[in-house]
Amino acid sequence: MSEERPRLGKEEESDVMIANIRRSYEDLDGTELKVCLLSLSIFPENAAIKKRPLIYWWIGEGFITSTKEKRAEEIGQEIFEKLMRKDLIQPGAGEPNCELLVKSCTMHPWIRRMLISLASEARLFHFDSIWPMMPSYSMKKYGRACFVSKDPEYVKPIAEVTGAEFDTLLTLFNVNVRYLDLEQKRLEELKKVEVLQLGRWQNSPTHHIEVEHGRSVGASSAEGILYGLGAQKYLKDLSLRGISRITHLPDSILNLISLEILDLRACHDLEKLPPDISSLKKLTHLDVSECFLLEAMPKGLQKLASLQVLKGFLIGTLKKTPCRLGELAKLKNLRRLSIHIGNEAFVQPGEFTKLEGVTSLRHLKISWGVLSSNFKDKIDKESEKLSFPPNLEKLDLQGFPIQNLPDGLKPSKLKKLKKLYIMGGELSSLSHGEPNEHWKVEILRLHFLKKLKSPMLSVSGKVDLPSLKREFPCIQYWAVS
Repeated sequence: MSEERPRLGKEEESDVMIANIRRSYEDLDGTELKVCLLSLSIFPENAAIKKRPLIYWWIGEGFITSTKEKRAEEIGQEIFEKLMRKDLIQPGAGEPNCELLVKSCTMHPWIRRMLISLASEARLFHFDSIWPMMPSYSMKKYGRACFVSKDPEYVKPIAEVTGAEFDTLLTLFNVNVRYLDLEQKRLEELKKVEVLQLGRWQNSPTHHIEVEHGRSVGASSAEGILYGLGAQKYLKDLSLRGISRITHLPDSILNLISLEILDLRACHDLEKLPPDISSLKKLTHLDVSECFLLEAMPKGLQKLASLQVLKGFLIGTLKKTPCRLGELAKLKNLRRLSIHIGNEAFVQPGEFTKLEGVTSLRHLKISWGVLSSNFKDKIDKESEKLSFPPNLEKLDLQGFPIQNLPDGLKPSKLKKLKKLYIMGGELSSLSHGEPNEHWKVEILRLHFLKKLKSPMLSVSGKVDLPSLKREFPCIQYWAVS
């Protein structure tokens, strides 16, 4: 398009651009790649779209499915990267210039306009003249309805949505509404819904979504409307990400026998989960990260044999963490795990060494909170014994409480590690004591390590690039601050 632009008039330029975009779409290899691209048509112009909720949605919709060789999330990651390489999407503002690190995307307005036309032709979404260039409430025969408004502070209550054939609705997606006014009774009428994407997909962590509760029968709190979810036998993807005023999940959630993805990330008011979630046997993704008021993990986590992603696993007291780290080794499909060590964490002797037994893990994140003085010394000692799964590809340590690398964090023990992030904490040295071993790490991030003294850093604190490359000969991207 950039080559054609200088010699064309505005109308000709527009026609050429549209033709080129359509050609790029038609040249995409495979139906799943095309339908995933078309799904982007519902997002507002110039919106920054978070990658992970997008992939979760694709999985819930069935746009992508697991194969014998790859999990659905891996396929979703590949599709995201392919669309980026073809310039159909671009990295979000402020994202690093590294394909492997991009966490959000945006789309050129011209591409979005073409996708709206194509998505309508494919009967994927209905775009109504009431909301110019935006999807509509009306599902007609499309099976999908969107919460969308010119005024994102308000959405019509679901009871007032006209033309919605609830018994055939497959997807309900919150596009841009911040105050949701839903009714428990109407949610109970949904017969075939597979995706309820009510939470935040926006890249901005400050984007606010709140559930109104005045209309729910028998509901005295915002989560009252969630009781209507218990009747959903086909629901696969439930996202409440970033929604405030939900303090607990009702036990009716346990009736969602088809649920695969439960995204509760950044529900800042969430204090309590159901006491035992072992009945959610199809659950593959559970995200309770950034739920800072959450005090306890439920029983039964170790029985979720299909679980692939567990984010926000909280280590608290023995009473509040009935499932301990060693028991996670029973989850043979677990690929991603993030752990938060709370301020009253009780760590049993040798508990951190049991992480090594979770051999299926590829991505691991551990964050240490501000620890109570009663627990800090013991946790610091146990942290020195940290061992890691041998097949780990990404390791992210935040608030690392000890000065030296633990014995388990050495190149000889983590030969498949490609990404290493260490942010904040007491670390003073990166010396691993293996002169004949070098890291295979390709992406390195070291941030907010005020006590770090390393041969890779000069007296002024700047990176000594030759020393960095000697220690990390495979490095492709690094960031130190």
